[in-house]
Amino acid sequence: MSLLPFSGVGEFMVGRVLGIAFVAVLTGLLVAGCGLDRGGDDPEEIAPTPDLGQGPEDEPVDGVSNDQVIVVVDDGAEVHEDCADREVVVKADDAVVILDGDCGLVRATGRNSVVEVGTAKKIVLVGVDNQVSFASGDPEVINHGRNTTVSEGGTASPEAE
Repeated sequence: MSLLPFSGVGEFMVGRVLGIAFVAVLTGLLVAGCGLDRGGDDPEEIAPTPDLGQGPEDEPVDGVSNDQVIVVVDDGAEVHEDCADREVVVKADDAVVILDGDCGLVRATGRNSVVEVGTAKKIVLVGVDNQVSFASGDPEVINHGRNTTVSEGGTASPEAE
């Protein structure tokens, strides 16, 4: 006669204990694989490959313009130049950016900046209190900013100077 009033309760408990033990061992193995290598060598440094667009000459730095992109990051910056079909990124706060001619993608992610372009293929606003205007054309507009506006007008020329 069994001391347990229900048949199979002992088997249930054994199965439960084995299940918990399995989960504990599996968790331990997974966590051990994420640990730090305390005795290994330093990782090998891989140099950027310029021909794949990974070199430093292709990475925009503070306030730099190159063949592909114009990046404005200096707060209070005043920029006036030819856009030359480049991508424009305005990360600065309180900047005034005037770009004559055709621009590609124009992104305003800073605060309280004024961006005027001749034309743009696409305008994306993510920042706060930014104003973007275009002199002509019909750009695609994505406005995820707060208190931001896009309008036709401004002082930028649709033609490059």
